[in-house]
Amino acid sequence: MTNELTVRVQNPVIPAMSWNKDEVQQNLDEMLAAYTGRVYTPESIKGAKDDRAKINNWDKQLGAAVTAAKKIYLKPLEDFQADIKVMREQCKKVSGAIDEQVKAVEQAEKDEKASTLKLVYRDCIGELEPMIPFERLLDTHWLNKTFDLAEAKKALCKAIEGIRSDLDFIRENCREDAEPCTTEYLHNLSVNEAVREHTRREKSRAAQREAEAAREAAERARRAAPVIVPPTAEEREMRAQAAAATQAAAFITPDGRLDVEAMQTMAAAQPSTPARKKYYFWVEFSSEDIKWFRQAAKERGFRFGSIE
Repeated sequence: MTNELTVRVQNPVIPAMSWNKDEVQQNLDEMLAAYTGRVYTPESIKGAKDDRAKINNWDKQLGAAVTAAKKIYLKPLEDFQADIKVMREQCKKVSGAIDEQVKAVEQAEKDEKASTLKLVYRDCIGELEPMIPFERLLDTHWLNKTFDLAEAKKALCKAIEGIRSDLDFIRENCREDAEPCTTEYLHNLSVNEAVREHTRREKSRAAQREAEAAREAAERARRAAPVIVPPTAEEREMRAQAAAATQAAAFITPDGRLDVEAMQTMAAAQPSTPARKKYYFWVEFSSEDIKWFRQAAKERGFRFGSIE
């Protein structure tokens, strides 16, 4: 196409609508003059209804005239719009065909650029190729015509070196967790996520060690602790009776008399302010023994009484 076509829309002079305006206006003026101020009576009410119907009919005709005029004037516009719509669809069809060719050429250029970058990738990736495929590193912005190929090559090599550095860091610092941390890293290529995985595992192992140490300490304490079997109620009663019998026998002579000398010896051996205890026992006394016992109890300051 040598000459550029311009769509020109002329501004035609639209003629005025031709209709019997004066005749209609005169008729309305006469009706208005005839009916203005008129008073209807019950006898003339039928005539009023006829007059109202006549006026409403005129109003309806006027509205219909406007609708008819719109159709007359809009018909050329509607025809014009229909022609324009057909031509625009044709424009879109031609433009779409050209667009497919443009995109095909652009895609071919991107494919060629991607092939060049893939060769650079293979030169740089080395032993990391099984873990990091080319498609994962490819930034689609690199394939745009506005993005310089040399810059794309540099960015790709820089990304690969960054990954290699990250993996070296993980092997050196995550030690026994290097393999699971590497797996975690490969999810999003985030060295921080790998370190967090190592930290989580370290905390888990520390908690396990603490729990095991606590368990072993508890086991040693359990083995070292003496086995204490609490006495039964019957055994406690027997011991109490035996202790009471021992206390009573300690101060009774073989002939059944109170051994005052033994009591004095034991009393002298007690601390200056011994704690007093209560014992229950029985003895045989003579009248002289009772007199002596009461005197000695008064001197020693201990209480005594009969067992009910």
